[in-house]
Amino acid sequence: MIYGLVLIIILLGGYAYHVHTMTQLRHDFLLQLVQSEENIKELIDITTKQLIANDQQIQDSTTKQINQVTSILEDVEKQSSQQISQLNADLAKTQAESKQQLDDLSKQVSTINVKSKGFSDIIPDLLPKVVSVRTDLGLGSGAIVSSSGHVVTNYHVIKGIKALQIRDYEGNIYQGALIGYDEAKDIALLRIVSNNDFPSFTFGDSDAVRVGETVIAIGSPSGLDFTVTEGIISAVNRVGPNGLSGYLQTDVPINPGNSGGPLVDSRGEIIGINNFKLRDAESLGFAIGSNQVKDTVDTFI
Repeated sequence: MIYGLVLIIILLGGYAYHVHTMTQLRHDFLLQLVQSEENIKELIDITTKQLIANDQQIQDSTTKQINQVTSILEDVEKQSSQQISQLNADLAKTQAESKQQLDDLSKQVSTINVKSKGFSDIIPDLLPKVVSVRTDLGLGSGAIVSSSGHVVTNYHVIKGIKALQIRDYEGNIYQGALIGYDEAKDIALLRIVSNNDFPSFTFGDSDAVRVGETVIAIGSPSGLDFTVTEGIISAVNRVGPNGLSGYLQTDVPINPGNSGGPLVDSRGEIIGINNFKLRDAESLGFAIGSNQVKDTVDTFI
């Protein structure tokens, strides 16, 4: 009986101890579980913060790189635009220079073609543009420079005159009127008193005239109307007796009556107005350069 009670007590004590141990283990397990959850939560929070921080850094870095790439692209686009503009400007300049060179070459070819044939082919077209200037004091020559009948000649041809007539190549005689003059340059501008249209010269560029270039003078030397003589340019930019430069020296004979007549190049353009020759010297004639003549004419027309 006693042994039975002791055994029961021992069994109850063992059960109680077992229950207590299990309870303690359960409590410890729950504590560990809670601690683990807290650790996991803390780890998740840390990881989340790190991910957020890393994501922000990545975004910042990406934004910075995008901005850098955008800036580089803008610089490249700007430089490309500038280079394209420069290329367009260079291309336009090259085209203009090529056109000018082509025009110059065309003129040179035209000059060569005319020179190869001489002046005989163009003289018939030039003579109707030349006139004989007749005054009560003498005789001179002139060149028609407008379709309305403006005539350029030397001022000394009409200086002090009381009567003026102009005779054309066809033999028609017209009254003439003085429009204006430049005594220093020895240039005068007349006008044929008529409603007719007249063939007229164009002015060439006397600054472009070259020594050795073939030219002709048309005029009325010693009363021989519409005489054509040929020669070359001996020198350019000579100084005249008036102290002005821009005269063309030529070996074309310039005699009384030739004054005021045109000096014409192979293109049929006026490059000078025959003015004077040195006394007691042959083949030393001088013409006023066409650029100076045109400047004076333009002030009156």
